[in-house]
Amino acid sequence: MNSNKKSHQQNVDNIEKITEKAVTFEPAYNPSEPRLSISNQQRLKISGDEVLNGVIAAETACNNAVSARTTAFEGLDGLVTRIVNGVRISEVTDQTIAQTEAIVRDLRNKRAEEIIPPAETADGKEDEEAGKHNKIRSGSFGTKVENFNKLIMLLLTLPAYKPNEEDICIDSLKARHAALKQANSVCISMDAAAEAARRQRQIVLYAPKTGLVPVALDSKLYVKSAYGANSPEYKSISGILFAKIK
Repeated sequence: MNSNKKSHQQNVDNIEKITEKAVTFEPAYNPSEPRLSISNQQRLKISGDEVLNGVIAAETACNNAVSARTTAFEGLDGLVTRIVNGVRISEVTDQTIAQTEAIVRDLRNKRAEEIIPPAETADGKEDEEAGKHNKIRSGSFGTKVENFNKLIMLLLTLPAYKPNEEDICIDSLKARHAALKQANSVCISMDAAAEAARRQRQIVLYAPKTGLVPVALDSKLYVKSAYGANSPEYKSISGILFAKIK
């Protein structure tokens, strides 16, 4: 990715080099194609800088959103472990406990045969052997948000679930769910904006005929045609390269 970004910028910088040299050519640089004109090349240079800055800004915002989402989801597994243990010690049926554990399996994207969460031993510590088999698999953040909401909806049906700890009370869990949903939504939005910025970059720099790179390459061909392949004018720009990047 870094080499691509460098090449995008080099393309923009290099059209300026061609333009500045063309201004000095005698007789006057005067292509019949308006898109190859000095003024259009100067416009493309400005548009190229703008679109590259737009990509940088959009990708920075996206990266910041991803970091914020990661922070928002930190500690969720531990919180869920406390919740399900709170259900276990409540006056609920075994079926309710199993239902709670099934939702947690989905939330953590675990296989059904795995133990969710690790059972505690008599001295209050988690069973280490059981813990070794609890391998958390990667799941989408959207799925985690959805299943966390399902867990809250289940807790709402359990009058016996009345923890004294504020952070695992229903109201706190609702607030946490809202924060997780918002963080994920911002990520989705920022990712879409970054994709749009990259699409615009492709249009400005690489669109057939009208893009910065096609114009620059055709400008070089015009100089080769107008002044000759062995002319000082063409030799001064022949080494200015452009990369076509998808």
